[in-house]
Amino acid sequence: MKKILIPIGTLFLSGLAYSQNQASSAENYIQSKTYLKAVTISSDTVKQANTVQYFDGLGRPKQVVNVKASPSGKDVVQHIEYDGFGRQVKDYLPVPQQGTQNGAIYTSPLSNATQPTLYGAEKIYSEKILENSPLDRILQQKQVGNAWDGKPVNFGYDANTTADAVKKYTTVTTWVSGASSSVLSQSSNYAAAQLYKNTVTDEDGNITIEFKNGEGQVLLVRKMNGTQSVDTYYVYNEYNQLAYVIPPLASVSGAVDNVTLDNLCYQYKYDGRNRLIEKKLPGKGWEYMLFDKQDRQVGYQDAGLRGQNKWLCTKYDKYGRVVYTCMLTYGESRAFFQDILDTEVNNPSNNEQRSATGFNKSGIQIYYTTAAFPGLGANDPILTVNYYDTYPTGTPTIPTQILGQNVLSQDAQNSSISTKSLPVASYVKNIEDDNWTKNYIWYDKKGRAIGTYSFNHLGGYTKTESLLDFAGIVQKTDTYHLRKQGDLGITVNERFVYDNQNRLWQHWHKVDNNAEILLTENIYNELSQLVNKQVGNNLQSIDYAYNIRGWMTDINKNQMTIPNLDGKLFAYKIRYNERLGIINPDPSLFSGKDVEAKYNGNIAEVDWRTVENIGNNPSTTPKRYSYAYDKLNRLTAGYYQNPQNPGSKENTESIDYDLNGNITNLYRTSVIESGNTPTVIDKLVYTYENSNNSNRLAKIIDDAQNTTGYEGGGQTIGYDVNGNMINMPDKGISVIKYNHLNLPHHLEYSRDGIEMVKLDTEYRADGTKLRKVNATTISGINGYTTSVKTIDYLDGFQYQNITNSGGGGGGSSSFSASNLESSRAMETQAFSLVDIGGLEPIGMIKNSDLQFFPTAEGFYDYQKDQYIYQYKDHLGNTRVSF
Repeated sequence: MKKILIPIGTLFLSGLAYSQNQASSAENYIQSKTYLKAVTISSDTVKQANTVQYFDGLGRPKQVVNVKASPSGKDVVQHIEYDGFGRQVKDYLPVPQQGTQNGAIYTSPLSNATQPTLYGAEKIYSEKILENSPLDRILQQKQVGNAWDGKPVNFGYDANTTADAVKKYTTVTTWVSGASSSVLSQSSNYAAAQLYKNTVTDEDGNITIEFKNGEGQVLLVRKMNGTQSVDTYYVYNEYNQLAYVIPPLASVSGAVDNVTLDNLCYQYKYDGRNRLIEKKLPGKGWEYMLFDKQDRQVGYQDAGLRGQNKWLCTKYDKYGRVVYTCMLTYGESRAFFQDILDTEVNNPSNNEQRSATGFNKSGIQIYYTTAAFPGLGANDPILTVNYYDTYPTGTPTIPTQILGQNVLSQDAQNSSISTKSLPVASYVKNIEDDNWTKNYIWYDKKGRAIGTYSFNHLGGYTKTESLLDFAGIVQKTDTYHLRKQGDLGITVNERFVYDNQNRLWQHWHKVDNNAEILLTENIYNELSQLVNKQVGNNLQSIDYAYNIRGWMTDINKNQMTIPNLDGKLFAYKIRYNERLGIINPDPSLFSGKDVEAKYNGNIAEVDWRTVENIGNNPSTTPKRYSYAYDKLNRLTAGYYQNPQNPGSKENTESIDYDLNGNITNLYRTSVIESGNTPTVIDKLVYTYENSNNSNRLAKIIDDAQNTTGYEGGGQTIGYDVNGNMINMPDKGISVIKYNHLNLPHHLEYSRDGIEMVKLDTEYRADGTKLRKVNATTISGINGYTTSVKTIDYLDGFQYQNITNSGGGGGGSSSFSASNLESSRAMETQAFSLVDIGGLEPIGMIKNSDLQFFPTAEGFYDYQKDQYIYQYKDHLGNTRVSF
C-alpha cells in the first residue's frame, strides 16, 4: 500500500524522514505535519498539527484524522462516505474521539458523537437529495440538526413560462467619447421556454427565483414577498457587458425613462478593452475612471471632484505596486485624458521608479520620479506614499534586533535575504494640512513583520515590537506610545499563551509599571468552540453555548434563572428556531407581523437579564425582544416584552418598506405613563424624492407629534451631487460638508436657537479619523458661553481637552449624549458602566488628556488608571461595561 509522509512548516529538516507514527499500514494514506515549534528531525512529541488522510480503493478520501487536535489532546475525525453512485451526499461534522490512536484509522469514527458534551442525539450530517439524472442536480439540502431535518432548502429547475412575465430589456449601444452608450428599451416579455428558471426556497419558505439566458447570464432575480414579486433585472449590452441594474422599484414603474434611471438604477459604461470607465449609482452623479495601457486604474473622479476640476490619481512602479497617490487639478474631460493614456509614447508603461533625489511636495521629500501620466501640477498635493524594497532617506535607525530576533537587512547586494519585494514604509498626509503620519515596518529573517514605528502628525509616535514563535504566532507585543514631544509616554506589554494547537489560552496585559494582569483566559470545548472566558483575573467568568449549527445561543446560560445571576452581571439567550413569547401583541395594529420560529439564521427572540446596580437583583423574569420578518428577510417589527406585562406594547417598533427596502413608515412606543396604553413617540412617514421614485429621503412627517421621539417638522432634506446629506432642518442641522472621501468634516446645528454647535473632524488621506473639535455656544440673558472639546485619535489612544470661554450664564444645560437619553425608555443604556466594587485605581495619572485606549476585552481608563471590561453579544455589540 502507498504511504506518504509530507513534513510541512519547518526550514530545519535535514531531509525527508518518516516519523514513528501509528498510521494504519493496511490503508492508503497521506500524512502531513505542520510543526508549531522548531525541530531538527521529525518528531511525534513536539507541538504540531498532525493530519492523516485515508483513501479508499478508488482514491477517494474516506477519513481524515486530526491527531490530538482537541483541547484535551484527543483525535478529531472527519468521516466521509459515498452513496451507491459514488456521490458524497452526506457531510458529517468532525467528531472528537475518546482518546488518541496517534493517526491510526478509526473503524467506528461516529460512535463518540452521541456524548452529551458533543452532539448528543442531534443529527450530525447535512444531506443533499439529488435528482435521478446524470446531472446530479440538488433537489433538497438538509442541514445538520434534528430541527432542520424537516426544514430543507428546496431547489427547482424549470424553464420560464408566459405567466412568469419576464420583461425583455434590450439595448442599442453606440460609442461616445470612447465609452459605450447603451439606450435601454423594453416592449415585450420573453416567450415561454426561452430562459432557465432556478428556484430556491429556504428553510422558512422564502422564495428566490433566478432567470438565466442561454449564455448563463442572470437576467432577473425575483424574490417573492407573499404573492408580490420583487424583481431586480440585469441588462447586458450587445457586447455582453452589464449595462444596467434595474431594482424592484424601477422595474414596476413602467417605462424606464432617464429620470428613473438616474434616481433608481445602476448604470455602467465601458471602453473598447472591456474596462469599466463610467458608472452611476442611484441618487448620485457619474463617476469616471482612467486606465493606463497596463489596465491599472490611474485616475478617479466623482461628481463632487468634477465640480472642482480635480482627479484622484494613483502612480505605480513596474511591478504594479502603488507608490503614491495625489490630487490633481485639471479641467479636461475623461475622454481627453484617456486618449493621452492610450497613445502615450514617451513613457508607454506609465511607471514611476525610485529616485535618489526625488522631489519636494506637500511638506516632505518624496523619493520617486514624476514621469507617469497624469503629471503633477505646482499646487497638486501628494496624499500617500508607499516605499518597497529599501527604506527611504529619513527612516529612523533600523534596529539590529527586536526582542532577541534578528531584523532583516535591506542590503540585497551583500545578503542572501533582504527586504527586497517587501513594503517597508508608508506615509499618509492629513487632508486638512501638510502634516504626515509616517509608518515603518521591521521584519525578521523570515520576512515576517515583527516591529512597526509610526510617527504621528503631532510629532509623537507609536512603536510596537512583537515576538513571534516558529509558526509565526505572536508570543508577546510591547507598545510604546507618545502623543507629542514634551508629553509623558505610555507603555503597554501584552503576553500570549496558547494550547497545543495554538488556540489562545491566556492573554496577559500590563500598563507602564503596574502589575501584570490576566486580561482573559479562554476555555474551549472538544469542538474548539469558546465555552468560557475569564476576564480581569477572573473578575467575571463568562460562559458561552452554541447550537448544532455553531450559532451562539447563550451567554451565562446556567445563571439566567438564578435571582442574583450567581455573581455574574449579564445573561443572554438567543432563540432562532423556537419562540416562547407572544406572537403579536396587537394583530390589528401590527397586521401580518407575527413572531415565528426561524430556521434560516434569523433571530426570533432574545432574552436578557442585567445587573444594573450591585446588590439589587434584576427581575427573575428575563426581558425579551421578539422579532418579525417579511418574506424578504427584512425586520418588520420588534416587540419588547416587559417582564411584568409582556403584551403591553412598550418599547415596540414596527417598520414598513418600499420595494427597494427603503423605510416608508416607522411606528415606535415608549413606556406606559398612565392607564394601560404605552406612549406613542413616533408615527413617521418617510417621503422620497421624485414622488417616492428615489432612494433619497426628502422629508419625514411625524404624525405622533411627540418631541421625545423624532423632532418633527417635515422639512426638506438637502443633498450634494454625491448623494451625501448636507442638511436636515428637522434636527437643526443646517450645514454638513464633506471631503473628497465623502466623509463629513464640518457640521453645524442648533437647538431652540439657544445652543449652537459646530463640529469639525480631521482625517488622514486614507480616511482615518484624527481629531474632532466640538464647539458649543450657549446664549442666555447674561451673554454666552463657549465650550470647545477637542478629541485626538492616535492609534487607538484617545485624548480629550476642554476649554471654556465667555462671561455669561447660558441658562441652558450643555448638549451631551446624556441629554439625548429619553427618560421614557426606562432602560439602562447598553454601554452603561456597572460598578462591581473593590476596584481602585492602580497607579498615578501621568497625562491629564489621555482618556482611554482599547484592549481585547474593552478598554483601559487612563483617568481612573483601571481596566474596563465589556460583555458583548453575538454581533460584538457592547451590552455591559464593568
